[in-house]
Amino acid sequence: MKEKLSFGSKIIILDRVIGNAIDLFLNTFLAAYFYKITEDNMIYIAIYYIIVWIFATIGAIILGDYIKRKNKVILYRCGTFIKAGYILLIIILKERILDYIWLIAIIYGITVSTTGFPFNMLESEAVDEKERTKYMGYKSAIGEITKVIAPIFLGVYITFSSYQIAAILVFVLSIIKVIITFFIKNVNNRNEKITLKRFVKEVKARPNYPIKKLWVIEFFKGITFNGVLDIIISLLIIYEVKTELNLGIWSSLFSICMIITMMIFAKKYNKKRPKPILLVCSFSIIVSFVLIMFKVNMTTIIIYNLAYYIFMKMLYTITDINLFDYSNKPPFEKELNTEYFIFREICLNIGRVLGYVILLFVGLSHNLEYLKLLFLCTTIAMLAIARISRNINVSE
Repeated sequence: MKEKLSFGSKIIILDRVIGNAIDLFLNTFLAAYFYKITEDNMIYIAIYYIIVWIFATIGAIILGDYIKRKNKVILYRCGTFIKAGYILLIIILKERILDYIWLIAIIYGITVSTTGFPFNMLESEAVDEKERTKYMGYKSAIGEITKVIAPIFLGVYITFSSYQIAAILVFVLSIIKVIITFFIKNVNNRNEKITLKRFVKEVKARPNYPIKKLWVIEFFKGITFNGVLDIIISLLIIYEVKTELNLGIWSSLFSICMIITMMIFAKKYNKKRPKPILLVCSFSIIVSFVLIMFKVNMTTIIIYNLAYYIFMKMLYTITDINLFDYSNKPPFEKELNTEYFIFREICLNIGRVLGYVILLFVGLSHNLEYLKLLFLCTTIAMLAIARISRNINVSE
């Protein structure tokens, strides 16, 4: 008999699904909004995200001790509530949002550190290692269903009404998300204070644990999947298709490909034999990169997106499985779980800041040809992720 996901895992998936819809608006469509009201200027987007990830990193370090000793769910709930307030601020400011770009970037950075950081720990603690692969696969697949419906839904509202109307709908979703947090259980509380020095010693004492490799991967993920690459792909699409509705349609089509891929991945992936999939992922990354370097047009953008949503996202999921599996190994599963994810956030956000610094350089150059430099950096980073992942054995 096949083992079903636990209630706690299902609640976390539901929370993440609604979060996907909210984040879609706050990243893909908000970046497109910045891009349009600044008349195709990437500088504001780059500055915005550089500030966001700097404050997210600072927040993770400051909140680490609280998260370890207090109730993570309460902090996560507060962060979700702050995010609702952030969306309300977008509704109020409208196009004046550029005048307060630093303020909204700081607020969003705070929401990241009070939601993303504790969520990763809640996810690590609440999901049993035995159901990890199934959980990650179904979370990605079900989450992508939202990404099929939400882009078209948001695209229609934005194209035929305004960003503010769409923001009101997203605000309602954020309130629902706050309510869902009351069903999430806080699993692990510790009385000890945060101790980064001890964590470093424990890592050094376990050379058979590839923790350093995991942090390098997180740094590269910050440059790619979890950072500037997600935004730049959306900007390229909006640059070609012109309207938010078309952006939504294309985003939905790519998500359909992702759903099929993740459903197959959840059933077939064997984390003890990842090399064949990693080789296929690497090959697709190289091919799509060569094509978009040759010429940036709608055809090469579509091919790149297909590779991104099928093979690159698969690579991302594999790295997440490794990351969370090792977070459940002693002594990181309880005593040093907070420290584990603080280091993860630091490495990830350094990569994010670096990626947006490169984007800032592209914006200052006023030449889209420099986007090729960005794609070169992200391609090297993704190939490095695949190469390092081949040498990680989860069964160690």
